[in-house]
Amino acid sequence: MTELPADLLSLAKEVLLAAKSRNKRVVTAESCTGGLLAGCLTAHPGSSAVVDCGFITYSNESKTRLLGVPSDAVAELGAVSDVVASAMAEGALAQANADLAVSITGIAGPDGGTKEKPVGLVFMALAQTGTDAQVKRYIFAGTRTDIRRAAVGAALELMLGCLKDGD
Repeated sequence: MTELPADLLSLAKEVLLAAKSRNKRVVTAESCTGGLLAGCLTAHPGSSAVVDCGFITYSNESKTRLLGVPSDAVAELGAVSDVVASAMAEGALAQANADLAVSITGIAGPDGGTKEKPVGLVFMALAQTGTDAQVKRYIFAGTRTDIRRAAVGAALELMLGCLKDGD
């Protein structure tokens, strides 16, 4: 995947415009998408007015060290869980100069899935200053690339919905 998909870039631009119009700054915390979300946002000129930073916390240890995800939550529930997604978003928000955080953790495959947690399972959380994180669960189909792209699209839609609703 050398070029960023046009549909994701278009959606990212909408997120940036909505955030800028509301004077909101954003931060990302990504695991299975490996920075693709932040890449789509920062591909646009002027994105620095909206994007504070992005965390790529691929390993469990980095989720704990950089975002403050409780290690017992990772040990008990696994990195791909609603609790970890929530803690990632809240931790990113605490570490950044931002008003809105989105986190993504999942199993992009082709390996790593189980019956309980199949390939394509993704948890996302959206956190805002002064509120608890809102968590969403998805199961995406397709190749690793398909799953990662779908997760980024869903995260951008989640952010856009929040920014447009004024939540």
